[in-house]
Amino acid sequence: MKAVLLVLISRGAALLAAALAFGFLAPWFPVADPFAHFRFHLLVALAISAVALGLLRAPVHAMLAAALILPGIGGLAPALPAAHTASMPDSEPAFTLVQLNLNFRNRNVRDAITMICEKNADVVTLQEVSSYVWVEVARLFKDYPYNVVCQFGRVGAVAVFSRLPFEQEAGSRRGCVVGDGLGWIRVMVGDRPVTVASLHLKWPFPFGQSAQLDRLEAHLQALPGPVVVGGDFNAAPWSHSVNRVGGAARASVIEGLRLTLYRPSLKWVPGLGLPIDHVLAAPGMATYGIKRGPYVGSDHLPVIARLGFAPEDGPAQEQ
Repeated sequence: MKAVLLVLISRGAALLAAALAFGFLAPWFPVADPFAHFRFHLLVALAISAVALGLLRAPVHAMLAAALILPGIGGLAPALPAAHTASMPDSEPAFTLVQLNLNFRNRNVRDAITMICEKNADVVTLQEVSSYVWVEVARLFKDYPYNVVCQFGRVGAVAVFSRLPFEQEAGSRRGCVVGDGLGWIRVMVGDRPVTVASLHLKWPFPFGQSAQLDRLEAHLQALPGPVVVGGDFNAAPWSHSVNRVGGAARASVIEGLRLTLYRPSLKWVPGLGLPIDHVLAAPGMATYGIKRGPYVGSDHLPVIARLGFAPEDGPAQEQ
């Protein structure tokens, strides 16, 4: 029996290791990116396999499995907690952003709109704004008069709603990439302009995420900086897809592991879910806090971030 277990667990560990390694090839092979999204889960399973192999007195197999865990953890860098959270000075302007995929068939969307108001959001980035949920979403127009809504496929639009005013300088204050899941507005945070974008990426290979990013990169590069992006990326924070968005928008994903793909039936099972909803912020912007929000009927949890400018950074510059 022990020999059979050893063979099964060893082969399982080998398959886990191969899947883990394959995920690192995503910059060259889009088919590898889905494996990268499950890097956290693969590492947990590989660690359990290493412990099991040790208990079965197969130290060589256990050490080989364990040897892959450290580089794998390094590949989770964007999900690791930040070294510190900035303290918000009284003199610096800041704003609260709520990011949420509403779910185009959400039967409790009223709860989502109520949550946005209760969190006193200054800016809201939404995805899957469908006709099914539109009546409730339209409530936001009164308190968030600076906005953009951009159509994206059968699941509905992406949108940005803001109570912060548009930038008054000449130039475009909002824009859409219709059909490709990107909308943005240019607003004032205190006396500094910031571009806030809402992004909805398709599912990864074979569902067109890589091709969508090919089309979006030039639009992201053209956004006036500094840029903040809130969105449903359908991709983990350490993935090549998120890196591509960050590189094009000159912004970095805010650190931390937030398992936002959510179903109430999974809440008692730690570690299940995927971290696919993110906020990216430009260099020179400070994060004063970021967390998951409450369940509001969607299959995604909100992400609530408090952002501003670090005091030591001078006035924001166009990039």
